[in-house]
Amino acid sequence: MPSQVTYLMDEICLFPLPLVIFPGGKLPLQIFEKRYIDMIRSCLKEDKGFGVLMIESGDQVIQNEDQASPLIASCGTYCRIIDFNQQSNGLLEIILEGERKFSVLSQSESIDRLISAQVNFLDLETDSAIPDDKRHLADLLIDLSSHVSTMDLVFDEESALDVSSRLSELLPCANFFKQQMLELKSPLLRLEHLEDQVLKMQEDL
Repeated sequence: MPSQVTYLMDEICLFPLPLVIFPGGKLPLQIFEKRYIDMIRSCLKEDKGFGVLMIESGDQVIQNEDQASPLIASCGTYCRIIDFNQQSNGLLEIILEGERKFSVLSQSESIDRLISAQVNFLDLETDSAIPDDKRHLADLLIDLSSHVSTMDLVFDEESALDVSSRLSELLPCANFFKQQMLELKSPLLRLEHLEDQVLKMQEDL
């Protein structure tokens, strides 16, 4: 479960990525761009995190000064670095853990192309027991977690919040769908949408 943190800051650095991470999720990354290496080092030094948001369009890596920054979603997840390792080839390996959702109020870009934003941290979702008619989704998550390369994937199969979050991350579906799931405020409603998505995927096979 995400650690209990008091969110006093109103401005955070952003890391746009072509993926979606939920609170409680873990994400391994290799960092090679200088702007992000500097950001990570600052976060480690000051014991703070940063925001991960899905790229809606554009490229993740900035190749030249004339290249536009990617268009990013307005809702993301504040993450903290829970492990890191400097590789011999110079790449920085980190593991993130999602803590809390936020919405972007405004954003700016520094001279080194690092994006920061004024954000509003969203209320934690209210968890509940997974309904009996959705228990097959918990079974699907258990099956996926045994076949997909995951890192210390820990979840409570009786928790609607855990099952809906981890299943949203693991299902092989479009990032835009995952983003829609992130923006939902109800784990039970998320399970409903996930059930529809699973049925659609099964019909397409």
